[in-house]
Amino acid sequence: MPMHRITTTRTPATPDSFLPARLARRRACLLAALAVLGVGAATLHLPAEAQAYPSKSITLVVPYPAGGATDAAARLVATQLGQVLGQTVVVDNVAGASGAIAAQKVVRAAPDGYTLLAGTINEVVLAPIVSTGTPYKYQDLAPVGEVGSTPFVLVANPKVAASQIDELLALVRKNPGKVNVGIPGIGTLQHIAVAALAGQAKLDWTTVPYKGAAPLNADLLGGQVDLAVVTLPSAIGYIADGKLKSLGLMSLQRDERASDLPTINEGREIKNFSTDAWLGLLAPARTPAPVVARLNAALAEVLKKPELREGLVKIGFKVNPGSAADFAQRMARDDKRYREVAATVKLDR
Repeated sequence: MPMHRITTTRTPATPDSFLPARLARRRACLLAALAVLGVGAATLHLPAEAQAYPSKSITLVVPYPAGGATDAAARLVATQLGQVLGQTVVVDNVAGASGAIAAQKVVRAAPDGYTLLAGTINEVVLAPIVSTGTPYKYQDLAPVGEVGSTPFVLVANPKVAASQIDELLALVRKNPGKVNVGIPGIGTLQHIAVAALAGQAKLDWTTVPYKGAAPLNADLLGGQVDLAVVTLPSAIGYIADGKLKSLGLMSLQRDERASDLPTINEGREIKNFSTDAWLGLLAPARTPAPVVARLNAALAEVLKKPELREGLVKIGFKVNPGSAADFAQRMARDDKRYREVAATVKLDR
């Protein structure tokens, strides 16, 4: 009996109806598995290296010191991501220059998916806008997917004679230059938010830059600083205890975690003002699309886990899973928005 040999290199593609039943079933199962991962049939023709990803440990670069909210969230994600991918994800804290040093390290890394950035809007989008010496732009990083976002709240020391946004605006205008507002660093999102609010409301206050959120919070609670823009989760306890006063969430809508706190948009004057901070995973530009797709699928799986979602909520993040394209669009929108803001407000005070 003659032997029949199946080849996929020279013979034209054969319809499933003419394939042996066993081979057809195998092909159907493989295509179904790829569809679940969000990968098309074209992936069958990828280089072996891409198909085998990941084959070794992955480094997740965190742009801030250990112990902060970004670091805590990144470590939660890293642990679960490693389990899904079957490889260890090692967290590498690279602090300095408001996160730009870490971002630059990932930009310069090999685009193979083994060096990732737990990036925030500060170093990914804002640093190239407000710091002319930043040696990269946000397009030098390939978005993998968003992890979550957190809102900001404008808070005041209890000694400040204002309890809501309209009262604050009146107070600042009656005392030009005398009310001070602290920021955790030049060029941070909080700095942009403070400058944008001052520009929109035509306020003259004194901006006091700090080297990080910790010393700023200490002086805010101690009464050395009148105002600050801080993340909502970090302020909820102090607001409840009366150690800080909320003058409004800097978002378009109230937050379910503190539904009794109004937004600054609920006053008479400030409208359509919002500033949210996001955290996401990014890779060097030119990372192969199948590798990005594999990472995005793994991240989506991780973000469905109740224990991870609960952990992120406790830290202060609203979980926002989505595609790499969704994340890319958000980055582009933020870049456009904050370039426009930076061109119209003063960032030197």
